[in-house]
Amino acid sequence: MGGLSQSYPTAVVTGASSGLGLAFTRMLLEEGIRVIGLSRQPDVLPDEPSYIPVACDLSKTGSVEATLEQIIEEHSSLRLVINNAGFGILESLSEMDAGDIERQYAVMLEAPTIIASKATGYFKQVGAGCLVNVSSLAVELPLPLMPVYNASKAGLSALSESLILDEVDGRFQVIDFRPGDFNTSFAERMEGELLWNGVNLREVMDRHHAVAPDASLATAALRRALVRNRSGIVRVGDFFQSRIAPWGRLLPRAWLRGIIRGYYKK
Repeated sequence: MGGLSQSYPTAVVTGASSGLGLAFTRMLLEEGIRVIGLSRQPDVLPDEPSYIPVACDLSKTGSVEATLEQIIEEHSSLRLVINNAGFGILESLSEMDAGDIERQYAVMLEAPTIIASKATGYFKQVGAGCLVNVSSLAVELPLPLMPVYNASKAGLSALSESLILDEVDGRFQVIDFRPGDFNTSFAERMEGELLWNGVNLREVMDRHHAVAPDASLATAALRRALVRNRSGIVRVGDFFQSRIAPWGRLLPRAWLRGIIRGYYKK
């Protein structure tokens, strides 16, 4: 690999310590990019001199703005920000307590919005840069009993579209990156387990993740998008999830809900 470091000398990746965030971080490091990894436990690559761990709990949104401002002040070569951090809570909305609802929205929508605000403001100032918001195919195919996850991802995609519409001078790019299921630690870290539609939904999701593509498919798709240097939506996953299933949004909603229910009974 090579070439991305000329356009993106320094990058910020949130949720860099596991899952797709860690895979993205490793890909960028291989490209010769300095990576600033934000997470609660960021020091996962101690032998990588170009990796800078920054401890940041995104659920504490009051500190997020100051963290980004400090990074921008100290790293004038910052040209890429990847809003990746997220987690799943498998629970009916009526059973979720207010603390879990607030925590999930904070990590997956409020903090990314703050980060996007600071990043795009800086990119406008320097006249270059790319913001990647890692949303989900759940925007188009909602996951059962993950209501706040679905709503957060839908909000993040709407934020991306708003930023794309607002940026008419081409000073920065925005990528709405929508992954499907991947065989990463995301499933292991998911909170909750319950019966739904006559099945143990957690067991079904675990089976789906176990046979899903590994993270290399997602990193390759992200790299291609960064090379193209254009704003837009990038869907990635297995052939059904990323190529066939999104067309389901053209079906009557009742049909689509039936398809989703059937998919999660397997």
